[in-house]
Amino acid sequence: MNPVESISGRHLSRQSIIEAIVALALLLLGFLAIGASDVSTASTRGYWAMLVAVFAIAAFVSDRMHTDHGIADLSSATTIFLHWLGVFLAIQLVYYFVASGRMANLDTGLANGLVLALGTFLFGAHGNWRFMVVGLALAAATAGVAFVQEYIWMLFTIAAVAVLLIFFGARLVKRYSGTSTS
Repeated sequence: MNPVESISGRHLSRQSIIEAIVALALLLLGFLAIGASDVSTASTRGYWAMLVAVFAIAAFVSDRMHTDHGIADLSSATTIFLHWLGVFLAIQLVYYFVASGRMANLDTGLANGLVLALGTFLFGAHGNWRFMVVGLALAAATAGVAFVQEYIWMLFTIAAVAVLLIFFGARLVKRYSGTSTS
């Protein structure tokens, strides 16, 4: 890896920067889904399905980068697929509850946000710790949206803190383990 010089003169690895950017992108997509569901529940069903697929692909790539699993390792690929299939089905169940009148339209974004946050956190607990940070940030954002009317600044703050945790966490893991940041 070619290090990139930071403002403070320390070296930052490209992988750490890319992982922070991916985490930020995942968070922004999740925040957008939660906010959009707050405005229009019916039109966001496809977006939530696409979002789960994006998270699943990111999880698969992350698993391949941070483990010794080969690209064709079917056991870990199957586990990852089943994990995210469960998240997808839980989100579809939320839409079923809304359609059957068991749940209010306004609660769709919050419920789906929590499902995605839990799925992301659990993938991180069993896979890559960075997903735990993203899952916690999504959960905090979902809780914040539930209680704060003007939540855009709160979402920005949560995203910034999560990216900093991922970035500096990778550096700490690397420093204290003397190995890669998996």
